[in-house]
Amino acid sequence: MDVKSSSTALGQAGSLSEKDWHGLLELEAHIDDFVKDKELIDSGRGTKWQDIQLMGQAASAFSGVSQPLDLVQALIARVMINSMTVSTAAFDALGSCLSITGARLNHSCHPNCSYMFSEGTLCIRSLEAIAQGCELTISYVNVRTPTIERQQELQPKWFFTCTCDYCSNAMTCGKPDLPPSLASEMSAYTLSKLDNEARRLQKQASNGPAEVEVEILIRAMALFTPYKAIYPLWRSPWLAIRHDIKSAHIGQGDWASAFGHALKIYLYIDPVLFPHAWIPHRAVETYGLLKIVMEILYQLTKPERDEELLRELWEYRIDFPTVIRHLSDEVQGVFNKGFGPRSPVAEDIMRYDKEGIDFGNSDWLLELAKLERAANDLVD
Repeated sequence: MDVKSSSTALGQAGSLSEKDWHGLLELEAHIDDFVKDKELIDSGRGTKWQDIQLMGQAASAFSGVSQPLDLVQALIARVMINSMTVSTAAFDALGSCLSITGARLNHSCHPNCSYMFSEGTLCIRSLEAIAQGCELTISYVNVRTPTIERQQELQPKWFFTCTCDYCSNAMTCGKPDLPPSLASEMSAYTLSKLDNEARRLQKQASNGPAEVEVEILIRAMALFTPYKAIYPLWRSPWLAIRHDIKSAHIGQGDWASAFGHALKIYLYIDPVLFPHAWIPHRAVETYGLLKIVMEILYQLTKPERDEELLRELWEYRIDFPTVIRHLSDEVQGVFNKGFGPRSPVAEDIMRYDKEGIDFGNSDWLLELAKLERAANDLVD
């Protein structure tokens, strides 16, 4: 491969600067791993190398720049391996991008940094105090999933086995994947059977029609009810299913149920998994709860108010304007620290403020007690 001539050709085509081009070539391409992966067609993992070959042929045919096919394929492989997910402030995926600097950050299931996008700019923010000379790491996968699931995602996509401190000790967010409460009360066979059936139903719900999604997820949640005294709320797949059913309830306009699950996460799950309220994933969940509470207040105060929702929540006598006031202050504070002072979420909150919400003045501790009761009554 004539890198120098290829660099000159691409530069003349206005694609990349000389510096970025050489930075791209320094990134891992994992060609050998992709080729080996081609041999696993029968395993159901797909044929990524065939995709790369087809994309390379198409790019060579339509790009207008004549380059060796192996160079084009290597570039496509580098993009597939090193791209980062572009997301909103709430971590909703929008697409992907390749940042030469961001691609140099290694993975850890116990990262000291997180990445996000603000006005089209990739931002790397620390999650803890980092001593000079320490490596900066991010997580390529959802850190809330158990070790075995993280490994199953990392190996086929990035071709490595994670040996971070959490994976080496079978831990998730600092908690053992097999908590003592489960190890002492349930056999390994019973626990494995429970987890596998729950994941099967979760997958069935995600692949099925929307009208039966909630029904299937409720069945999955019910599997844990007999064990809720010993099965931690923060452990997946229970946690993952809770997130799915919360989203499904929002999609169906079942605000009382969505409120109950969001409260469980806010009160009992995220404080265990993430020690600081400003850690991005926890901050986003708090923001999501705020949005649900705002929607509930709207549904209860509009001219044709939701009478069924009123009946479901009436007994708790929650002062929703006070809850909104407290959560708004909390979200602004945590997003300023976790996402930076120019976070679009703060602007979103200001927009609601300008729309004339009359924030309440009830005692927060009193409202917190009501929220705890509602969380325990509304959902498992």
